[in-house]
Amino acid sequence: MRIKEEIIGKEVIDTSGLIIGKVKDVEVNFETQLMENFIIGKGGSFGGFGMSKNEIIVPYDSIRVIGDKVLLKGEMYETV
Repeated sequence: MRIKEEIIGKEVIDTSGLIIGKVKDVEVNFETQLMENFIIGKGGSFGGFGMSKNEIIVPYDSIRVIGDKVLLKGEMYETV
């Protein structure tokens, strides 16, 4: 999917200007052909498979705009 390839690697920024990380992957519903979630890497390398503690899932409906960067509709709060 070409659009997915264009999104991976973009910085993700919340409304406060905080850089959350970079898009590591995009989950697509192949039945509806719609993006559902973005997997965001919170620093470090993009290597490996599966989820790690340095990744967060951001639902597509939390995205305000996709351009040079991905802007979120709200702020992200770090949870422990």
